[in-house]
Amino acid sequence: MRKRIFHILAFVFMFFLGSCTIATTPQPSATLPPAISTAPYATQPGSTSGSSAPAKIPVTWSALQLSGKLIYVVSASDSTGNLVMQVQQLDLGTGSVTTIFQTPPNGYIDSAVISPDQKTLLMSYAPPDAQSGSNFYPLTLFSMPLDGSQAPQQLFPVPLSGDQDIQPVWSPDGKAIYFVLVNNAVPPADQNQHYPIDQIYRAAYPSGQPEKILDKAYWPRLAADGSNLIYVSENPEDGTNKLFVASPDGSNPHQIILTGAKAPSIIDAPIFLPDGKTILFSAPTPAQSSTSPWLDWLLGVTQVSAHNIPSEWWSAPAGGGPVMQLTYIQAASLYACISPDNRMLASFSGDGLFVMKPDGSNLTILVTGTGGNSGTVNWIP
Repeated sequence: MRKRIFHILAFVFMFFLGSCTIATTPQPSATLPPAISTAPYATQPGSTSGSSAPAKIPVTWSALQLSGKLIYVVSASDSTGNLVMQVQQLDLGTGSVTTIFQTPPNGYIDSAVISPDQKTLLMSYAPPDAQSGSNFYPLTLFSMPLDGSQAPQQLFPVPLSGDQDIQPVWSPDGKAIYFVLVNNAVPPADQNQHYPIDQIYRAAYPSGQPEKILDKAYWPRLAADGSNLIYVSENPEDGTNKLFVASPDGSNPHQIILTGAKAPSIIDAPIFLPDGKTILFSAPTPAQSSTSPWLDWLLGVTQVSAHNIPSEWWSAPAGGGPVMQLTYIQAASLYACISPDNRMLASFSGDGLFVMKPDGSNLTILVTGTGGNSGTVNWIP
């Protein structure tokens, strides 16, 4: 699960104790990736954008005959060293890069997903504290027009007790959103419970109230036809997680049993592939761990997420069965989406963006330098 406060603490420890750990993702670059704001709310105070025309990157992938646009999250440091994050758009035909939204210094974007009608951007976003200019917790859900014509609007009240709203996704018909509430509250009756606990919520869009549909669960994604909800179920006491599938309302859950010598015990970011019969998920190779055992003990870490560990893409039958390793890239923060023509997959990583076929072949780098933080990618026509 992506518990942001621990994420940053663990990143600091791993950076200074690199000799005791596996490779980590790079620090943000000194300046923002080149892009130009195209709408009134794309650029906020502290922006480093300012070109008079969209920036371009070389279209080195022309042989793949890709079309449409990728919308993704990047992070970097501004000229004063503050964290700045952007939602950028890459035109796959021309290589033009534009900025849809940019945070003020020290704002944070966990996820950014596009509505099925390509009109609305939904973000898990934490603006900086108005007084201190930092302290960008908690993450909550905001929406804004994809054309940037209006400022982001918060959908629900700020969660209590440090709770956060993360990992939003749309239903295929655009009538509902799903997200994860990271519940940090410890009720008096649950003093022996391990917290935080992740819970999957659903709400009708745009005006519905959130309803909890699954407990101890995160990473919700729906099949293309909306018939099934795939997610990761966690056991916060022993750090294990497992793949599950349920009805869109959270009912009828059942585990997807993964088999084979490389069947992982740490799973992230599952998604149904276009055939509906196969699932893709992120996981480290079985021998890896995020930190040395003594550091896990020191920090009281129970490792239940692959997201900040160098990982690979894997596939398995949607009904359960043997896993197959698709990539050999050792990349953290993997998150995938399917192209509009179902021919290719785009993947975000902490190091950049790449595309590949659903079987892992034709892996091609598109963008380098996304900033080292977690993020998302969307592919629209």
